[in-house]
Amino acid sequence: MPKEEDGSNSNQVLLMATTTSKEEENMTWYLDTGCSNHMTGNKDWLIDLNPCVKNNVKFTDNNFIVAEGIGKVMITQKDGKVAYMSDVLYVLSMKNNLLSLGQLLEKGFTMNMQQKVIEIFDSQHRLVIKAPLSKNRTFKVNLDTIKIQCLSATSVEEESWLWHNTYDHLNFKSLNQLSSKHMVSGLPQIQQPTKICEGCVIGKQPRKVFKTSAPKRVKKVLKVVHSYVCGPLDTPSLGGDRYFLAFVDEFSRKIWVYLLKEKGDVFSVFEKLCARVERQAEKSLKILRTDGGGEYKSKDFRKFCEGKGIVHEVTAPYTPQHNGLAEKRNRMLVDMTRCMLKGKNFAT
Repeated sequence: MPKEEDGSNSNQVLLMATTTSKEEENMTWYLDTGCSNHMTGNKDWLIDLNPCVKNNVKFTDNNFIVAEGIGKVMITQKDGKVAYMSDVLYVLSMKNNLLSLGQLLEKGFTMNMQQKVIEIFDSQHRLVIKAPLSKNRTFKVNLDTIKIQCLSATSVEEESWLWHNTYDHLNFKSLNQLSSKHMVSGLPQIQQPTKICEGCVIGKQPRKVFKTSAPKRVKKVLKVVHSYVCGPLDTPSLGGDRYFLAFVDEFSRKIWVYLLKEKGDVFSVFEKLCARVERQAEKSLKILRTDGGGEYKSKDFRKFCEGKGIVHEVTAPYTPQHNGLAEKRNRMLVDMTRCMLKGKNFAT
């Protein structure tokens, strides 16, 4: 029988429907002990119809007819909530709707018949159907089956997804703006679907925002030194250098810049830098922070750092924000050089 949309553990009574004096034939369901499945001939009621399910329906005269699929029917309860009646066969030529008592029993429902009234309870002993004996000795109920509202909501949501995919996963707010401002001919008012687009979640997932500025975290010079290599440059220097190597002290923000012909010269320059700055500052370099470039990961570079007790910190791949101080100084140097070349008409 119908199952609540928000689960079957609700404590509310699920009185689906009762017969009324004003019968509506198209909403009438006959309680039948002889049919093995719920059946209906109204295709408009069926949701998630699976046309691949083809069952033979046998009648009392031994004739057969093929069911054209199976789906579920949405029903409005007396309290206004929505429930589903699952495993309903679609039989095209059927004029009446049949509710299989055998199928309900199989799903854990129980029946009680007394004083010409049949009552059906769910597995938690809650009353879901109550139907009196009619004049023609049948039990029938009028279920408030959702047709127009259901199909309208389904078609609108499907159409929203269609436009969403057509416009390369454009967000639904922008789609609504295109519709309201009449910027696209034929674009209807877009309804925000209840589901989340998996493609958008994966494809548009942004990186977590980095802080715009990093405060000074050290209190002494040479506690942390950042380094990076820029190049190869399109135009070599007058001496034939196509790279430059920079070191930035995090505390003082002092920059040391060296021109290089090859990246392989980084280690020899670093050795000279350490000897010079440690002697002048009378302090030892503690931490060197670089990217994962091969020029910083050579065997000689590693042995030198280990011998001097220098901690070599390598930033995460493709994350220049982790070495933001060096990246900003890199941009500053390149901008200064570009401006000087442009000022002297050496750059176009």
